[in-house]
Amino acid sequence: RRNGRVPGILYGHEVQPTPVDVDALELYHVLHTDAGLNVLIQLQVDGSGRMCVARDIQRHAVRGDAEHVDFIAVDPNVKLLVEVPVALEGEEDIEPPGVLSHMLWSVPALVRPTEIPNQFTMSVAGMAIGDVKRVEDLADQLPSGAEFDIEPERTVVTVNPPDIIAEPETEEEEALAEAVEPGEAPADAGEVPGDSQPTAG
Repeated sequence: RRNGRVPGILYGHEVQPTPVDVDALELYHVLHTDAGLNVLIQLQVDGSGRMCVARDIQRHAVRGDAEHVDFIAVDPNVKLLVEVPVALEGEEDIEPPGVLSHMLWSVPALVRPTEIPNQFTMSVAGMAIGDVKRVEDLADQLPSGAEFDIEPERTVVTVNPPDIIAEPETEEEEALAEAVEPGEAPADAGEVPGDSQPTAG
C-alpha cells in the first residue's frame, strides 16, 4: 500500500486462490466507469490474462480508498449474477399532484459477463396517481439469453398521492380545546353560565 498498490486475491473459474496486488490508481479508474462494479477486468497474472470482476471491496473508513479486493475469475460463456442499476427518465413529467416512489434502485439479473448492461432505463413520463411499473417492464432491455433473478411482478416505481398535512389550529381553536375538559362538550355561544335552575312556568 505504501507503494501505491492494493492487495487482493484472485479466485473463481479455473483459478486456484492466488494473492495479487494491483496499481491503486489504475484500479480506481477501472471501477469508476459507467459499468460500476459490473465492469470486466482483464487481470494479468504470471503472464496470462484472466477475465474477472471485482467483488467484496474493503475500503478505508475515512478516505474510502480500496484496501483489499476480491477478483472473481469468470467464464465468458456462463451467466453471472449481477445487480443492474435502474435509471429513471421523465420524472419532471409526472402527472400532478402525484408523488413518485422509487422502490427498486437495482435489479438482479443472470447475464453473460460480456453482455452485462450498464443500467436499465425506465421512463416514468405521464405516470399518474395509482400507476405502477414493474420489473417485467424492463424485460425488453435484457440481452438475449439473460433473465431476471427476481419476481417480474416486483414494483420498481409507483406514483402515490401527496401526504396530507393537517392545517394548524387557530389560536381561538387551541384556547377552546384547552378550556374543555375531556368528555365535556363546549357551552353554547348564547348560554349564560350560572347556578340557577330552570323553573316551570
